[in-house]
Amino acid sequence: MRRRSHLILILLPVICLFAFTHVSAQVAAGGDYALSQTVIGGGGASSGDAGGTYTVNGTSGQPAAGTDSTGGLYSTLGGFWVSPLAPTAAGANISGRVIGIDGAGLRNVGVTLTGGNLTTPRYTVTNVFGHFSFDDVEVGHVYVITVHNKKYGFAQNSQVFSVFENVSGIVFQAGWEN
Repeated sequence: MRRRSHLILILLPVICLFAFTHVSAQVAAGGDYALSQTVIGGGGASSGDAGGTYTVNGTSGQPAAGTDSTGGLYSTLGGFWVSPLAPTAAGANISGRVIGIDGAGLRNVGVTLTGGNLTTPRYTVTNVFGHFSFDDVEVGHVYVITVHNKKYGFAQNSQVFSVFENVSGIVFQAGWEN
């Protein structure tokens, strides 16, 4: 009897393996496509709410893309995971003003933007009111703005900052005039 149970334990996995390797069926079709197989993988992603009351892990063995599962308070759309949307390369605007000792705007002061993914520095000059701006600056990076002029000196001629959205109100004040 004991010998027979060992034989069953050995043969059962072999029979199951043989049976499942020869099973083939179409799991989803529509339009110009047909999914004829599923793949069991440990990939996928994790998601959950900020309070930690639920978590969804992985996508092992999902049979068809776009299958709705509902019940209770939650629903899910099964299928293949895609990467979450990342910030695009849409740029931010960086603006500020260069002022003199008396607080009046200084025109024709050179302003240079470096850092981030810039391969070359970007350069502009202040307008008649001392304003400058850089448009379409890639977000998610650290940048340095430096002012320079032969006529004016600045105690702090550079500022370093991270850009995640539009940046305004940057002020450089001249400390002396040559």
